[in-house]
Amino acid sequence: MQTRVTEMLNIQYPIIQGGMQYMSLAELASAVSNAGGLGIVPSMAFPDVDSLRAEVKKMKTLTDKPFGFNISLVPEVAMPEVIMDYIQVLVEEGVPVVETSGQRPRNFIQPLKDAGIKVIHKVTSIRHGLAAQEDGADIIAFVGAEGGGHPGVDLVSGPVLWAKAVEKMSVPVLAAGGIVDSKSLYAAMALGVDGVLMSTRFLATPEVNASDTYRQALLQIPENGTVLTMTSLRNAMRVANNEMAQEILQAEKDGATLETLMPLISGRRSYEAMQNGDVQHAQLSMGQGVGRINEIMTVDEIFEELINGFQERHAYMTNLSAVFK
Repeated sequence: MQTRVTEMLNIQYPIIQGGMQYMSLAELASAVSNAGGLGIVPSMAFPDVDSLRAEVKKMKTLTDKPFGFNISLVPEVAMPEVIMDYIQVLVEEGVPVVETSGQRPRNFIQPLKDAGIKVIHKVTSIRHGLAAQEDGADIIAFVGAEGGGHPGVDLVSGPVLWAKAVEKMSVPVLAAGGIVDSKSLYAAMALGVDGVLMSTRFLATPEVNASDTYRQALLQIPENGTVLTMTSLRNAMRVANNEMAQEILQAEKDGATLETLMPLISGRRSYEAMQNGDVQHAQLSMGQGVGRINEIMTVDEIFEELINGFQERHAYMTNLSAVFK
């Protein structure tokens, strides 16, 4: 499965694990890298540069394969000077790949480029992808409306977005949103993308930083079991349709501002809920693909299904193609 992404990142399979705040720490990310993909740790999960540096060093003890760290460029997450401090740590520690998201990378990308770090920028529209390409991003990940977290305001479905991105972009393209198994992997790759970015599927693993109660709860959520919150702020968030999501939606109807919503949408609150097994009283980010996750699997087992199942899909399509001869 050699593509421009595997060659650029020096990985075996074009499968990237998206950075998930507080969730994809070194244990999960290293398992993905060791399995032949690229694991990503969210830098903003750490309160200061010292704890971030410690996590980078921990990653190096858990894998000798390429790995990445995510830097959220969202102003509400961190001030620009803090972002630059975190970037400096990643540069000093020789992190090979950085995933950025939240706004155009142009004001932050140069130190990464100067250090020879490959930059994956995550977007939700073609116009944002073209802007990030202009800024110097090496790979662009396009998140469809199905995706968990922030799927943007345009809400274009993944297959439509990915196919157009392949036509418009000159840098490698990653497909993201709704990809949870070999069937969705094959479908995405058939559109011409250079790889995929998966997040929600890795929530249902022993390696993820969450409680068993949370993992088991994921298996009960149907494909229509997510909702979009924060649309009134033009910052849509796809989350589980639980009691907290309904409370947030009601607050938005009542005219809530970002300031008044912060106690409800806090990432720290969500993290504590996941650790405590409380799946009703925190905003839990996940994509619609959660409705196709039926069992807890280790990262190695997920990769085995992805690769073997991909070959089975290919054999099926090869046989089917005989109809068109």
